[in-house]
Amino acid sequence: MHTLLLFLLLIGALQAADVNTTLYESSDKPALYKALRMQIDAAQAAGTLMPAQADAERTELERLRRAAAQTPADEEDPSTLLSQTSPTLEQAYEALAAAAAASVRRENAERKLRDIQSKLTFLKQTIEQLTVEEKFRLRAYQLQFAYYKVQQQNLEAKRDRLGAYGTAVAQTLAQRLKAIRCTGKELRSEMQTAETKIEKSQQRRLAAEIALEGAELEESARSERLAADLKKANADYSGQLQTKLASAAKLALCMLITKENDAFFALLDSMEADAGHLTGDARSRFRAQNAQLRSLAKAHFGVTALVVGDTLHETKALLKRAGDTLTAPLFIFNERPISILSLLKALAILVVGFFLGAFYKRWIARLARRWPDMSQMSMRLASNIGYYLIVFVAVIIAMGSLGIDMTSISLIAGALSIGVGFGLQTVVSNFIAGIILMFERTIRIGDTIEISDVLRGRVTDMRIRSTTVKTFDNIDIVVPNSSFIQNNVINWTLEDATRRIHIPFGVAYGTEVDAVKKAVLEELKESSLSYLRHDPEKQPEVWMVNMNSSSVDFELIVWVEWANRNRPSALRSDFLILIYNALNKHGIQIPFPQLDLYVKQLPKDGL
Repeated sequence: MHTLLLFLLLIGALQAADVNTTLYESSDKPALYKALRMQIDAAQAAGTLMPAQADAERTELERLRRAAAQTPADEEDPSTLLSQTSPTLEQAYEALAAAAAASVRRENAERKLRDIQSKLTFLKQTIEQLTVEEKFRLRAYQLQFAYYKVQQQNLEAKRDRLGAYGTAVAQTLAQRLKAIRCTGKELRSEMQTAETKIEKSQQRRLAAEIALEGAELEESARSERLAADLKKANADYSGQLQTKLASAAKLALCMLITKENDAFFALLDSMEADAGHLTGDARSRFRAQNAQLRSLAKAHFGVTALVVGDTLHETKALLKRAGDTLTAPLFIFNERPISILSLLKALAILVVGFFLGAFYKRWIARLARRWPDMSQMSMRLASNIGYYLIVFVAVIIAMGSLGIDMTSISLIAGALSIGVGFGLQTVVSNFIAGIILMFERTIRIGDTIEISDVLRGRVTDMRIRSTTVKTFDNIDIVVPNSSFIQNNVINWTLEDATRRIHIPFGVAYGTEVDAVKKAVLEELKESSLSYLRHDPEKQPEVWMVNMNSSSVDFELIVWVEWANRNRPSALRSDFLILIYNALNKHGIQIPFPQLDLYVKQLPKDGL
């Protein structure tokens, strides 16, 4: 038999990359562990195993042997917890406490199992990744792995046993609870007495905390004694609270019997809050009792009543917690607490202000469409000023709802003005220029303007920072408002809807001036081009303006009407075509640059 066990151990050693499952799955573990102990001793005696490593392996082997020799403890018979004939409320509470304790122990076993599984995963990876230089540690790792594996098996059995026991206790309690007779009067009196004791204990605990803090600040020698007093006060407070929770659990069992479902769920909420003041196992135990009570309520109240009652109280508790969270101060500003609710209220005021401002702008836009004769610039000015005024008032009201004093805002504005002066000069200048343009009205929506030789077009929109100009090529250009204040701007339609344009042309020397004027003006009169025809002060004229080296220069002076102001280049082209046709029609020569070459004498040798 020993030879077989040694053979198995040898195979496990040769297969160093795998976990040796024989150590925890063998049917004869004592004999296997005895043979392994002899193997460790022999290796140390032969000098192939260092004494320190041998001691470590023997320690791991002994720990494994004790774990494998553990036998499961027998749990108490659930039927003995409650009397078969006339069970009492005290026995019912003991059964409840036993079921809760089993639940807590089962949760602890689950937590230990998770920890052991993590260790097993780590050890398995370590064994599989051992190098040749680390082979001497293989047996120690195998023993550790086997120990945790045996512990895992023991804990799994304990977990299953505790789960079965807790279920059996709960079933026994549910079956015999109806046979119990109780009145809640004495239990309520016990809870009131416990509540009074808890209040006094809480006062003693607070007094001990204050005294200890003062002694620690003074570095007094009384600190140790006061710390002991505080520890005693905490223990007394915890004991009184557990006494109250025990009485409350008994009262909850009584409510289950009498089917006071509303009061039952309210009491459970109170018990849950009190259990939160405990620590460690006491907290886990009483919370497990609450869970057991909820499970019992399903059998006595029915699923519907349980869901409705539980949901109702949970909803009330949730609403109360939400209300407390919303009104709890997040920070203190200007000696006034700022909560989530106050922030939400201020945000709602701002949203309403922006909504009213947008509504006001849409209302002005509808008025502008209804009254087309109104100045579009006036409408836009009223729209923008009203919008910003409404938003400003909303911001002031929102700040007032938060309790923010405007004097503090003035201090902040003063500090920000420094940053504005250095970093936001362009933005501020454009902002101020936009306000000036809106009130000065030298540039309005619909005006045709010219800022440079390449930037000509019609104003389509004016905002507080910039103005949009649509060029004659239908390109929208956003121009900062400060450009209209700092630069020269030509507004073709500021005061008068008409404009005089100059169309230059030239004729050859020798042409009669009167013939040129007559030809162009008669052709213009008979044409269908749009220009001012009936205004005696704005009749078209032909001016002689210069005598160049190769031509006599003239200009056609003509006034165009409002409808043609947005197409200056096209309009100039129309008049040039008319002049060209008129000169050709009357045989008037149009000069062009030319070069005459005169040869005075030919070379004697010829070409």
